[in-house]
Amino acid sequence: MSLGFHVLCLMLPDMSTESFSALVEDIRQNGQRRDIVLYEGLILDGRHRYRACIECGIEPRYSDYDGADPVAFVVSENVSRRHLSESQRAMVAAKLATLGNGQRPFTYANLHSSPVKRAQAAELLAVSPRMVAKASEVKKKGAPALVQQVEVGKISMHEAEKIASLGPKSQERIAKIEDKRQRKSELTRALSISQGRKHPAPRTDFIEPKEQCGWVSTFMARFESLVLVMTEVGIEPSTLSRRLLDDVNWSDPRFAVRYDNAYPWIVALADLRDAVGEGRRSA
Repeated sequence: MSLGFHVLCLMLPDMSTESFSALVEDIRQNGQRRDIVLYEGLILDGRHRYRACIECGIEPRYSDYDGADPVAFVVSENVSRRHLSESQRAMVAAKLATLGNGQRPFTYANLHSSPVKRAQAAELLAVSPRMVAKASEVKKKGAPALVQQVEVGKISMHEAEKIASLGPKSQERIAKIEDKRQRKSELTRALSISQGRKHPAPRTDFIEPKEQCGWVSTFMARFESLVLVMTEVGIEPSTLSRRLLDDVNWSDPRFAVRYDNAYPWIVALADLRDAVGEGRRSA
C-alpha cells in the first residue's frame, strides 16, 4: 500500500543523499530493523525507512502510535538520533510554532499564539526562543534554496540571517555555493553593494586640470573611488543594474530612503552625459 506522510513527520529535514544511500544498503543487507510508525493513517516516523524499503523491494513493517503526545514522540525519535545542529533544530521549532490550525496536534493547539508558546517549541527542541525567532525570519524572508540549505545543516542560522537580507536572486545564487569560503566572499561582496559600505578611501592622485575648481577635483576623485569599488567586486557598467536588482532587498525601507535621496543626482549625471555628448558633437 502507498502511504502519505503526517505533517509532524515532515517537520524534520530530509536525510542527505549519502545517509539515505547508506540506509538503503543497510536495509538491503540486514532488513528493516525499526518499525515505521503510523498515526491517523499516515507515517508519523520513518519516512526514510519507508522509501528505502520501497527502493529495496521489501514490504515495510508498520506499527501504530498509541501515545498521547505525537509531537514529543517525533522530536525524541529524530533530533538526537539524527544529530541535528542548533540551526536545524531552530528551523524545526519554527515550523512547529507556525503550523496551521488544521495541522496542529491537539496537545499543542495554540503553540504559536504568544511568545510563551514559542518558548515551548524552543524548549522542546533544546534551542533558545531567540533562535526560533531568527529561524522564523529566515523562513519568512529566505529564498527556497537558502531555507533548504539551513534545514539540511549546510548553512548556519548566523550566516542565513545575513543572506536573507539580500534580494531573492542573490540569496538563491549564494545559497547554492558549496564552498564555505567562496560563499562568504560572495556574501561580503553582495552586502557591500546592498548596504553601501565604504571600501577604499577617496583617491588623492587625481590630476586636477589647472582651470578646474577644487570641488570638481574632489567629485571626480570620489567618483573614481566608487568605480574602483565596483571593479573590486566584479561589477561592470553593463551588469550594475542587474546586480542592484538582485543583491538589494528593495522591500527594506531604509534603502528606499537612500535611493530616493540619490535619485535626483543620478538624473543629473544622465543630463550631464547628454549635454557633454551634444557639446562634443558640435565642437
